[in-house]
Amino acid sequence: MDHRCYIFTPFNYSEEWGPNIEFITIPTLGSGGKKSKLAYKIIRKILDSRLFSRFTILNPKLLNLTISRISQSLYEIINEKAIKLDTIIGETEVGGLIVLKIKDKLKIPVIVDYQNYWPEELVEQNIIKRKSKRFTYLVNLENEIIEQADLIITPSRALKEFLIKEFDLKDRKKVKSVINGGSALLEMPKQKTFPPKIINAGMVVHRSNLKLFLESIPFVLSKYPNSRIYITRKGEKLQEIMNFAKEINIDNNIEFYWKETYQEFLDLLSECHVGVVTSSFDLTRKLGFVTKIYDYFSVGVPVVGNDIGGWTSIISEEKVGLLSTNDPKDLADKMMQLIKDPDMSYEYGKRGIELLKGRYSETEAARKLVEVIEMVLQ
Repeated sequence: MDHRCYIFTPFNYSEEWGPNIEFITIPTLGSGGKKSKLAYKIIRKILDSRLFSRFTILNPKLLNLTISRISQSLYEIINEKAIKLDTIIGETEVGGLIVLKIKDKLKIPVIVDYQNYWPEELVEQNIIKRKSKRFTYLVNLENEIIEQADLIITPSRALKEFLIKEFDLKDRKKVKSVINGGSALLEMPKQKTFPPKIINAGMVVHRSNLKLFLESIPFVLSKYPNSRIYITRKGEKLQEIMNFAKEINIDNNIEFYWKETYQEFLDLLSECHVGVVTSSFDLTRKLGFVTKIYDYFSVGVPVVGNDIGGWTSIISEEKVGLLSTNDPKDLADKMMQLIKDPDMSYEYGKRGIELLKGRYSETEAARKLVEVIEMVLQ
């Protein structure tokens, strides 16, 4: 849309996104971003540890110090390069805290892009306990962000409504949902050949509820014994899920895959009869948006998911697939319904492609984002 965009990041990027987009490294670790990726991996490991995270990253003094240092580095590099910004967007709550620290110096509106709700994510990962001092501290930070930011944007309507209710916001216009966009990669779904191919392309993590998916597979195999099942070979629950597949004697039908390129992944995906997205009933799973289903839409693969509320309503409302209960047999029945009815499967897949050409396109998402930015600048 011909707007000039800067992406400030502690990492070094080599991607070329066009003449109007510039990646700028924030030298937060005194290495110009070269060591930041390793540091990020270490931080993620620490954050996954209940013991270490409480005394390091989630320690209020250390967190505040880290945010202050990054904020100062960000401010210095904006001044050094004489970059004139109309607004700045902080990605996630931490990004929001960083840009809010220098809001008065920059003298421009600050937007915070929530991806989920951090305190609840940490509770669900058993890192902190609800009503603990750490939880209260983080909720206070959330309140601080929402009060000081000029606008909050969310990737789902469910997260928008949650924040408005949780923080008793009188001005509902302060929170806007900007749904992520995708891109259609095929004009029409491919015709599928047997044996049936079923894919669950999400990461193997707790919130993906892969156990429910595996428990449904024996019902599918009783009807279609030669079915091939594809599960990503990535995620902290991978070994547990591989062990469970052996335990229920379906491991011979499962391929735990990982493709080196996105195109290789799409080639596999486009041949699948069904794309499955299972979810836990955790609050944060309902609040977020599983963009993996856009991959299914992009190549015209119909979707089956268990109905957890929140974002999953898109599957039934947009008629791109079927929703099941949390019962494995019901999930299997929905998958088999699509396998045995190729016409229905084709129509659902076609609607997914049409969605990414229409109101869920990248262009429409960009237009909506620019619209809310212009609202803040008025």
